[in-house]
Amino acid sequence: MKYLILLSIIILHTSCATQNMSKQKGNSLGDLIKTHQDVYIENQTFEDAVDFTSFLKKHLISEGIYQVHINSGLTFKNCVFKKPVYSFFNDGSNVVIVTFGKNLSFIECVFEDEVNFRGSTISGRADFTKSTFKGLANFEETTFHQNTFFNWAKFEKEHRFQNSYFLQKANFMNTEYFANASFQSSTFHSELQLSASKFYKYADLSLIDCRGNALFNYTEFWERADLSNSTFSQNFDFVSTQNQRTNFRGCKFMGQTKFFKSTVAEALDFSKCFFLFGKPEMNLGADKLVFD
Repeated sequence: MKYLILLSIIILHTSCATQNMSKQKGNSLGDLIKTHQDVYIENQTFEDAVDFTSFLKKHLISEGIYQVHINSGLTFKNCVFKKPVYSFFNDGSNVVIVTFGKNLSFIECVFEDEVNFRGSTISGRADFTKSTFKGLANFEETTFHQNTFFNWAKFEKEHRFQNSYFLQKANFMNTEYFANASFQSSTFHSELQLSASKFYKYADLSLIDCRGNALFNYTEFWERADLSNSTFSQNFDFVSTQNQRTNFRGCKFMGQTKFFKSTVAEALDFSKCFFLFGKPEMNLGADKLVFD
């Protein structure tokens, strides 16, 4: 009887161990995405590239353009990515883009290679708070449906957000850009928060369409900044900024504007601008302001 009980315990323990091993083996990133389970990964180093276009079947949505729809919520915290992370593929004849049905979060992560989310649609919250991009960061033509966070992020190489759409708040407070940064022709349907950010190289914010408040307080532009031909439909705050040469030529300011306590090394160019409530008061010295 004792031997029978002992044998039963051994069998039960072996069965449980086998189930646990199977469960762990089935918990890889690809397996979770394929079974539409939410992903939470913390303190992990990824040695291989993460290709979100490869996990699920792609569907033709237009001539030569395919889409992959990921239904899992994706959260990575304090992870290191040694190789590229991307949701965009282009072989010259076919393009594959990804729609993320839930959140896409990389919190306090380090990307040591290229990051490419070009053309992606992120239906849930996008959060890259305190992440570091050591390679090219490409978010061109990306659509962000919910609040987006890049607060305290660091971009060590080129940063591209051209023609992107932010349907809710876009938060870039305290970000640092060590190479050229571009938001050219992006649309912000709600508040744009760029306060206390530092652009050490060329900053291209030309042709942006800000439909909510635009906040640039305490932002530093160490080299040339271009905000020309942009539209600011609500209030525009540019308080206590540092500027080398900043270009606002052809801008439309439809709300209240604040420029006081800012410093300028060379000039602020306001030629061809339209101010609905009249030109703002600026105590910067007439030689540093360009109006027509």
